[in-house]
Amino acid sequence: MSVTLKQAMVLPSLRQATLLAGFSNLDRPVTAVTVLEHASADLLRQQLQGSRTFAGGELVLTCFATIPTDVPAQCETLRALSEMGQAGLVLYYAGIVMPQVDPALVTLAQQLEFPLFVMPSQLELRYSEVISDVMEAILRDQSDNTHVLGDILEHMTLLPEHQRTVDTVLQLLSDRLRATVLLLDASGQLQGAAAWPRGTAVDMTDLLLQARQGNADQCCRLPIAPADSPAMELCLLKAGQPLSSDVQQQAQDVMLLAVNLWSCKHAELAIEELVRAILRDEPIKMRRLAALFRLNVASIHCMWMLMPIDSACREDFLRRVPTLASQLLEPHCQAVIAGSYQDFVIVLADNGIFGPQGEELALQLEEQLKKEGLAATFVCCQGLENTAQVRDAFLRASEGLPSAMQIWPARSLHSLGEIDFALHCKNDLAQDEASVTRCRAALAPLQGLADELPLVDTLASYLLDADQNIARCAQLLFLHKNTVKYRYQQIAHRLGHDPDKLPELHALYEAVALHRLLEN
Repeated sequence: MSVTLKQAMVLPSLRQATLLAGFSNLDRPVTAVTVLEHASADLLRQQLQGSRTFAGGELVLTCFATIPTDVPAQCETLRALSEMGQAGLVLYYAGIVMPQVDPALVTLAQQLEFPLFVMPSQLELRYSEVISDVMEAILRDQSDNTHVLGDILEHMTLLPEHQRTVDTVLQLLSDRLRATVLLLDASGQLQGAAAWPRGTAVDMTDLLLQARQGNADQCCRLPIAPADSPAMELCLLKAGQPLSSDVQQQAQDVMLLAVNLWSCKHAELAIEELVRAILRDEPIKMRRLAALFRLNVASIHCMWMLMPIDSACREDFLRRVPTLASQLLEPHCQAVIAGSYQDFVIVLADNGIFGPQGEELALQLEEQLKKEGLAATFVCCQGLENTAQVRDAFLRASEGLPSAMQIWPARSLHSLGEIDFALHCKNDLAQDEASVTRCRAALAPLQGLADELPLVDTLASYLLDADQNIARCAQLLFLHKNTVKYRYQQIAHRLGHDPDKLPELHALYEAVALHRLLEN
């Protein structure tokens, strides 16, 4: 049996801890203890958003030193830890570093049934005491109990459905055996891997080659023969004391069970990893995964980014939309991959979604998602020459989309050009006071008393929402067409020229965009 949270609670260092939430999940196994402190809150958010894989049932210690008063960020962290499969969270120094444990954090933990502990408010308490006690119990349990198969299967049954994958088993095996674990197909191609120590930056293919040549850690090669799929091979790369034959047999058995039970999710997970490898600029992993799917990454020239309009359906959105998008686009594209990354669904494809055909397909997907109750905001990036440009487009779009949604609230589809314009306006407001002055000066003739016509809002709708179409503007404002015509004439009279006149149109377009950002 593995060490559980319930067993850890009676250890001397945790006896004083108060359990605030997660009372029904104290049977969760604890595989390690980790400390979560970062140099900045932004770095913390970035790491948690980018890490959606299984984290290994760790007991996490923190005092939220970088976000002691940022309750939304604390809740975001707790939600991410729950999604990653962590065992529980222990809060230190409440009332000292953190002003208090906010009720919103406790409520969220109760909703997620995620074990949340708080230590007494004493500076004398140290992380090292819990780390020593819990890790000693874990290592003693592992030395006394060599039932690797039973422990891992027990751990898997306690995980949520989305965590029960082949990659999770690989990670659990790696942590338990303290070995690098590789899973290969019949042709020797890498299907999955878990490095020891975790996060080691190494080309797994090169590591395997070195091991086969006898130039690396001991390599155990174990055949895996699934019931309904081709044969595979499990490789265990272990430094120091070799693994016993009994442990090797158990590792072989647990992997065979994992492939038979959960291999249907393995390809889906690998697709997600390929998307992440491209967006994180990890060329070694990118090439390996692309070869696995026989995909020419150089053929990718277009990217869609989809974000749910309703944040309440975020999890359902990230789970279902990649499949819906792939099914729609596969008949039109030679290469298409779709997966979730941070808060977006990312669709990467060749020129099959370029130009007017791409816009039509995006509208089809938008309508389908609405019918499914998964309304989305799109960013369509085209003409991308390589994966570096794909990553750059993603970074620009993820930063500029909130501003674009404020400038064009009536639109659900945004181009990369619109994203860049929104970023330009956002940066002007943040860095250039002269831009605000120019904006107000350009619109000053249209400003009047409170009871006068809303000419600025009408001009903003005409230029930004209606593409300079009076009839469309009237529809959006729920006005008669003649009413909008009259306002248009008043705008032209006060400006001294038609709003559509170039080059003045450029200054007006930017001015109303800045006006909307200022309003927000």
